[in-house]
Amino acid sequence: MKICKVNSLPLKEVIKSLADCFSVDYSENCGEYFLSVPPDLGKGQIRGVNFNNGLGIIIYQCEFLRDVRIDFTVDDVHPVKYIYTVKGPIEHRFGNEDIVHRIEQYKCAIVASKSKNGHILFFQKNTSFEVVSLEIDRSKFLKSADCEINDVAGDLKKLYQDVKAKDVFYHEGFYGLEFKNLLSNMSRYENQKLIRKFYLESIGLQIFVNQLLQFEDDLLNDSDRTILRVNELNRVEELSTYILENIDKELSVASLSTLAGLNPNKLQLAFKYIFSKTVNEYVTTTRLEMSLKLLEDKNLNVSEVVLRIGFKSYSYFSKIFKQKYMVSPSTYRELKLKS
Repeated sequence: MKICKVNSLPLKEVIKSLADCFSVDYSENCGEYFLSVPPDLGKGQIRGVNFNNGLGIIIYQCEFLRDVRIDFTVDDVHPVKYIYTVKGPIEHRFGNEDIVHRIEQYKCAIVASKSKNGHILFFQKNTSFEVVSLEIDRSKFLKSADCEINDVAGDLKKLYQDVKAKDVFYHEGFYGLEFKNLLSNMSRYENQKLIRKFYLESIGLQIFVNQLLQFEDDLLNDSDRTILRVNELNRVEELSTYILENIDKELSVASLSTLAGLNPNKLQLAFKYIFSKTVNEYVTTTRLEMSLKLLEDKNLNVSEVVLRIGFKSYSYFSKIFKQKYMVSPSTYRELKLKS
C-alpha cells in the first residue's frame, strides 16, 4: 500500500505533499494546483484550489495500480469536508477512530473531525475514482456568513460554528440530481484561466447551497422528501421495464409510485428528467407505440389490440392514435396489411 501523509492545510500544500509522495512535480494555473499520477502508480490527476471565502475544492480523478491511503495529519483544526463520490466507492475514517465509512458511488458524506484529529481516505487499487471534496474552513467562512448562518438547520449551524472542532460530525446520503449536473462539469474551462477560477468558485458555492437544502430534506420522512436522489433514477428505469411488460394493467401514478417506493412528486420529477415526459405521457406513448406492432397482426382485431395495451375506450384510443400518427387505427392497419 502507498501511504501519503499530508500535514498542511492550504490546498496548494496538500497537492505539494501528494506530489512529493508520488515523486512527481506539481503545476499551478491561476491558483489551481494539480499533479498527474505517475505511470508506475496509476493514471489520472488530483487538483486543488482555495477561495477567499473559506471554501476550497479537491478533485480526485484517478485510478491506482496499488492501494493508496492519504492521511490528513496536520496538527490543527481540519476543514469540514463534503465528500462526493461520482465514481468509487471511497473509504473514510477519522484519524483517531477505527470505524471505516464506505462512501458508495453517488453518495455524499459530510465529515468533520474532533479537535485536531485528521481524516484518512483509502483508494482501492484498480478502481476508477472521481471524487470531489468541498473543503470548508469554518473560521474564514464565518467571517463572510456569520449572520446568515443563523438560518441554517440546527445540526449544520452547530457544525459551522464549531470553529474549534469540539465535536465530531458524520452524515451521509445519496446526493440529488443537482449535484450530478454540477459534479459532471468540474473539468470545464481548463484552458480559460480567469473563467475557470470564478467558475470553480461558483460551483463550490452551488454545492454548498444545495447541500444545505438536501440536508434539511434528508431529515424528513421518505414520503415528504422533495429532492430526487441519483440512486432513485434506477428505480424509475426498472419501472419503465415493468410498464412495458404490464402494459394491459392499471398504470396510474399512484400504483406506479407505490411500486417504485417514491412519492408521486418525486416519481414525476424522475420521469421528466429521464424521459422528458410525465408518467401519464410516458405510459400513453408506450401504449401507442406497442399498438403499432399489434395492429400489424392479422389475427387480432382492433378491439383486441385496445384491450391488450390497456385502454378501456376504443374511441379514446382512436382519438389519440390519430392525433399522434395522423391516421386512424383502422386505416393504419389496412395499409400495413396490404403492404
